[in-house]
Amino acid sequence: MLKPLKTRGSFLSRIIVANVVIFVIAIITISILNYDNNTRIIDKHTSVMYKRLLSQTDYNIEALYERVFQIGEQLLNDSEVIKGLYSNKLSPLDSLKVQNRINDIVITNKSINSIYLYNGEKDRFIHTIRKNVTIQTIDKNAPSLIEVRKQMKKMIFLPHKQSYIYESKAYDNNLLSLIFTYSGSKNGYAIFINLELNAILELFNKMGNSVYSNFIIVDKNGLNIINGSKPELFLHDTSDQAYINKVIHADAKSANFIGSVDGVKSLVTYVYNDKLEWYLINTTSYEYLAKDNLAVLKNIIMISMIILIVSIAATVLLLNKIYTPFGKIVKMIKFNHPSYSEEESYDDVEYMSDVFKGLIQKVTTLEDSAVKDRNRLKAAFLRDMLNHEGRMDEGDIALNFSKLNIQLKPNDLRVLVLVIKEQQAIIALEQEQLENRMSFVVDAMYELALHVFADIADLEKIVTGSHTLVFIINDYEENGIEAKMGEFLYQVEKLMSFQLKIGVGVRAGTIQGLPKSYESAKEALHYQFVASGESVYYYDEIQTKLSKQVQYPIKLEHVLMNHLKLNDSSGSRETIEAIFKEIKLYSIKEMYAILKQLGSSIDNEFRNMVNFAPLCTKYEKESLIGVIEGLNYIEKLHQFCLELVDYIIQDLKGNRYRDSKEVVKNACDYIQQNYRNGDLSADAVAATLNISVPYFSKLFNENMRMTFSSYVTSLRLSEAESLLLHTPLRIKEISEQIGFLNSTYFITVFKKKHGVSPNQYRLMKKAN
Repeated sequence: MLKPLKTRGSFLSRIIVANVVIFVIAIITISILNYDNNTRIIDKHTSVMYKRLLSQTDYNIEALYERVFQIGEQLLNDSEVIKGLYSNKLSPLDSLKVQNRINDIVITNKSINSIYLYNGEKDRFIHTIRKNVTIQTIDKNAPSLIEVRKQMKKMIFLPHKQSYIYESKAYDNNLLSLIFTYSGSKNGYAIFINLELNAILELFNKMGNSVYSNFIIVDKNGLNIINGSKPELFLHDTSDQAYINKVIHADAKSANFIGSVDGVKSLVTYVYNDKLEWYLINTTSYEYLAKDNLAVLKNIIMISMIILIVSIAATVLLLNKIYTPFGKIVKMIKFNHPSYSEEESYDDVEYMSDVFKGLIQKVTTLEDSAVKDRNRLKAAFLRDMLNHEGRMDEGDIALNFSKLNIQLKPNDLRVLVLVIKEQQAIIALEQEQLENRMSFVVDAMYELALHVFADIADLEKIVTGSHTLVFIINDYEENGIEAKMGEFLYQVEKLMSFQLKIGVGVRAGTIQGLPKSYESAKEALHYQFVASGESVYYYDEIQTKLSKQVQYPIKLEHVLMNHLKLNDSSGSRETIEAIFKEIKLYSIKEMYAILKQLGSSIDNEFRNMVNFAPLCTKYEKESLIGVIEGLNYIEKLHQFCLELVDYIIQDLKGNRYRDSKEVVKNACDYIQQNYRNGDLSADAVAATLNISVPYFSKLFNENMRMTFSSYVTSLRLSEAESLLLHTPLRIKEISEQIGFLNSTYFITVFKKKHGVSPNQYRLMKKAN
């Protein structure tokens, strides 16, 4: 007879107590984890948001800087402005012209407050402020700022103030100025372009400046230049504040941290601008960030308590009805398997739990093993289809589709190749960690794709690399795959924070067409070379854009060479733009071939006149061809070609800009020594002087008032006249001696000048 089991209290009471304990622990744990995790998420998302805002504002300020810099260059190239700057004495008319020029710039650029022109010799300012006051009254710091600017290695915004009273009205303007200085005299010269501080404060207001969030700009020494909430703190020293001190002494140029701002716990986010040498900082009250989190936490606790009470009540009501039949089943199992001993303290639930746990573990192990084996076989089979390996018999294909549970229909297929852009945090992982992480990412992307494409197409995946996978999809003409592709990319970036590049192959009517679709999808991805900013590359669309016939732009190459030889920077850059506009219609392989040929032509043409080594070293290459081969995007190649033509022109200018009269004198000396040589040409003279032929011809014509050929001909004819009068040489001998290879041509040229032939000239002169 079986002995009764030892009891350890009422089963129902233990269930209730367990529920209460578990719920209380769960509430506390969830609350702590939720508060901590949400706070971290809020910190991260807020800092990322403000970093983007700061970076965008930083970009806008830099654009403003570039605009002001361009205006400065415009003034430097304006003859009236330069005349007004350098002249020791200006007539009223000239002064009015200068005033009008700089006033026009201020009027057309609302962000510019004023412009000063400073003549150091006369200590005179010409300015655009329409008030009968001097700069020393308007802007007392202007003269001292000129000295500060002279000591600086690069041009940045210098902050200062305009403070004055005019017509009983006080003016107090905070300014950021770019100062162009000159050292051509004792005191030098300068151009001030003064930027309204409100132009930057408006950017702060667009970023969401509020009582909880503030934006400021400080320089690298901690000097407060702009304070969004306290504009009156312009040029106020705030370096004693702990959070400012921490920012300017940080190693990172862009980061965030929790700090105390005016006694309030705040999230501090900042970025550093190397060009302007200042920090853009945002401070956001931590109390403001956490208030929603506390409200969520309170709601979690209240809802959890309600669920706990309802759960206990349901347990009391239902457990008695459930436990009675359950107990009969337990007794039956124990009777058939009396494997417990007297000392064992199992109750009914524990006993059944152990029985079912063993069964579930065995079933789960078998199922997991079967699923893994089937997935491996499926991946191998699909990979063979892509690579056109193995048998492609329709019967075998149908059988494998059924056995391996492949969801695709064997027609209207298309291959998508997905490349996951590596993130910095993932690159730093070790190989094993990287593989595990990317395996998880790939599986997650596949599940997301199944969800997105579920209503329009079937889908299978193949992993082809740690960051690459392939989707094979049923693509019917009416299923709207393009729209779903955009939704999938959006979901991947939003939910997983990954960026994808997708190559879309041609449609395959049958399984046999999959290899072609796969190859075309990979080839479509290569089009990143031309359009790196896109996410999806359709092979069909790319092919329709490409030209059928490839032609090397030989005419544009000749035009480019001529512009370079004439130091025409604008024409050279326009020709580069035309070349790139034309080659974008060709395939990537053809683009590379054309650009390498262009680089080779430039190298051959200017190798003896330009030193390309410094430019190539900058790109860590030994030749122009090497640089071109090393650049993997057309934008970078485009930029390099523009840089190359500017480099050539600047280098040629350094070699060419000598005294033109000296160049022409040397040319004339060389011609006089060699004009009897029948092979003498402008090319030979230009090569001797190490200048281009067009440049030589331009200088010669301007200084000699005649062409090179006219000058050589005049020398030859002068000697011919002497030889005709003082020697018995025949006409042919004279022609050869003075450099005419053809005596008939010599007679023609001589007759054109004198009106008679050489023989007639000799007879006439001797008769006289």
